[in-house]
Amino acid sequence: MTIVNPTHASLQQAVNILEEGGVIAFPTETVYGLGCDTFNEDGIAAVYELKGRPKNNPTIAHIHDESIAAQLTDHWDERCEVLAKKFWPGPLTIVVPKKSSVPLAACGGFDTIAIRMPNHTTALALLSAFGGPISAPSANPSGYISPTTAIHVEQSFGGGVTVIDGGPCDCGIESTVLSLVGEPTILRPGSVSLESLVEIIPNTALVEQASQSESPGTAKTHYAPNTKTTLIEREFMNTLANPDVIAIAIHGTPRITKQVFVMPDNPVEYAAKLYATLRDADAIGGQGIYIEEPPKTPEWNAILNRLARAST
Repeated sequence: MTIVNPTHASLQQAVNILEEGGVIAFPTETVYGLGCDTFNEDGIAAVYELKGRPKNNPTIAHIHDESIAAQLTDHWDERCEVLAKKFWPGPLTIVVPKKSSVPLAACGGFDTIAIRMPNHTTALALLSAFGGPISAPSANPSGYISPTTAIHVEQSFGGGVTVIDGGPCDCGIESTVLSLVGEPTILRPGSVSLESLVEIIPNTALVEQASQSESPGTAKTHYAPNTKTTLIEREFMNTLANPDVIAIAIHGTPRITKQVFVMPDNPVEYAAKLYATLRDADAIGGQGIYIEEPPKTPEWNAILNRLARAST
């Protein structure tokens, strides 16, 4: 077991691991991250190797204080400051041009960097103790369901990575990613909505990504169980009759299945349970997982995005 409580001693041990080019798993309010020193190319390489992550999939640089952004970019403008004041710490990632001193390897080979200040006491304590940015993707094998508990990380990597246990993640899905390179564009929807961003930056747009971009988590298939997963309408859920499939429903009632998981009809509560439920369904095994499609309304956009990428 490599799960540790967030004590002063364990945080200092984690700092030592990071300073030596190692990898540490830590909690945020969105999902658990697999972190390394943003400026240490050995640490960056270790993260990508552990995850089996494509080299063109960027990581997010996590910071504990807005002033740290100056280490990462020369383009931290008034828009960034206003967004940080409104949404940080919180589930908003801002993409800006990177400094030349930031390794390309930490940015998926792009000349941009994704920056976020997480809203989690343990994450902020680790970042503060480290004193600099920690780059991290989600702490799971590439493409698989993101982890929202320390046990999820332990199941993925066994004894290979020390995991700081910060409890279950509150948000449960990854951050909104907003690019400020060119026109303000949401590259990945999340808990911070388009509507709330438009209030700050009126010309913000949401663009559907067909392939991997300068944002993490925009590959066509992502967040996916090993079991074949299919999104279905409620009407089809009500007719589902197969004793070897698993159903994840909101209002629908399947006739016969191996197991049914009933999800909240509130998008915030649904998001918090989504990945843990997908993992539980995947662990059962069967011919497939059928998920009732949530409402196609703005407040469900981030969840619909994750479900579409998890489905085959």
